[in-house]
Amino acid sequence: MDIKVWPINDSIQCQQLTAEYLEETLDLIDISFFRYENVSTVLEIAKDPEALRELRQLTLAAAKDGVTVIAIDKTKNKVVGAALNKLQVRDNPAFEIIAQSWKNPKSKAIVQLMADIDNLCNLFDHCKTDAILELMFLTTLPEYGGKGIGVKLTEATQDIGRSLLKGINVKKPIDGQKLSLEPAPKIVSAIFTTFVTQKIGRKLDWTIVAEKNFADYEFEGRNFGKIIGKETPTVTLEYKSLQ
Repeated sequence: MDIKVWPINDSIQCQQLTAEYLEETLDLIDISFFRYENVSTVLEIAKDPEALRELRQLTLAAAKDGVTVIAIDKTKNKVVGAALNKLQVRDNPAFEIIAQSWKNPKSKAIVQLMADIDNLCNLFDHCKTDAILELMFLTTLPEYGGKGIGVKLTEATQDIGRSLLKGINVKKPIDGQKLSLEPAPKIVSAIFTTFVTQKIGRKLDWTIVAEKNFADYEFEGRNFGKIIGKETPTVTLEYKSLQ
């Protein structure tokens, strides 16, 4: 099976996720994204094993869509970054369905915030599409920061979306199941919750269609804006056309 590769430097490259790296990638999201991403930090997800177990259902479901990209340190054969990508289809609220059985208030709060931001602008109607390639969770190990990994993971995600739109089925199944091409996305989207990911959006000319102050959100008496601080005052809903 051919795997597309996007080189960053002599030792680090981005590539599509395969079954070989699945568990390591899911572990990376647990120890990196859910520890350092702003919303996860406010909710203290990394300290809550039950929340992590429930959210892993979400990350695994996304990985099964065959469009996730990872960054590999070839010198150590180690996953050091990931763009966990999900194909969203009109009138198919996949996240909400998965979360219906959850009991942990923190994991449910993450999905609720994502739904709230998505509802600020219906991207299916706004962009006249029945499918969206969502860059759901973007993360890099802290010790690998500043190497352009996040930008390259995002560019690779865009490349995958463009291939699908052109009718080239580049999806890579992680469980042996055949993945159909249709419906193909016309845009790639993301909810960016940190100034780092928002800078990536500006660098790659993404369009901000909705923005909301973190100060408008609270969880169990904790105000998101006060905890996150002035460095990232807002959460943004953004997209990039693949056409």
